[in-house]
Amino acid sequence: MTTAVEIQKVETLFPVFRKLNDSDRSSLYESAQVVALPVGQMLMQQNQHCQFIPLVLEGSLRVYTLSESGREMTLFRTMPGETCLMSIACQIKQHDFPALAQVEEDCRLMMVPAHDYHRILAENPAWKDFIILTLYDHLTDVMETLEAIAFSRTDKRLAEWLLSQMKQQGKTVRTTHESIAIELGTAREVVSRLLGELRNRGAVSLGRGRIHIINANILNQIVDTSY
Repeated sequence: MTTAVEIQKVETLFPVFRKLNDSDRSSLYESAQVVALPVGQMLMQQNQHCQFIPLVLEGSLRVYTLSESGREMTLFRTMPGETCLMSIACQIKQHDFPALAQVEEDCRLMMVPAHDYHRILAENPAWKDFIILTLYDHLTDVMETLEAIAFSRTDKRLAEWLLSQMKQQGKTVRTTHESIAIELGTAREVVSRLLGELRNRGAVSLGRGRIHIINANILNQIVDTSY
């Protein structure tokens, strides 16, 4: 059963819950569970049956695909105030989960049982509006990822990624070549080669599990190059 503190958190992040009638609202909070999951925990495996609809209260989930050769490609992330649309789609179509969902940052999730979701939320107009807006945001993310992979040079995407990480982490970005390859949808060998070129140009220095940005202007020049 959901506690009063957890209910307050849920309704701050998901105001649509306040629009439910008292009976449905109480029933939903009685059946739902709030769980804490650590970084790296798998929430859903490929072809797993969806029994719950997760609502993210803290942290983030990464939904990704895995090729036969073992390469990963991030499809989208689910952040606080969002739900996993794939889980909902699987319930509607009665299909198993087609990708993988993993905890990227320590998570607190409100897990709504599928049968209660269908009975209470699925037909609620305000919830449908929320789902449509969430779908639009996630679709935009996926389109940007596909566009970048299909049309943008990998060196430009790498420079953009390093600049974005510099804003979050500072000049020393803690990551691995494999992690960058997953983010960019390319091979680790390609990332290693491009980072080597950036090092030779004086843009970065490389260490174990870290990249230190020496000259951000070089990265900006790569990003601004149109060809």
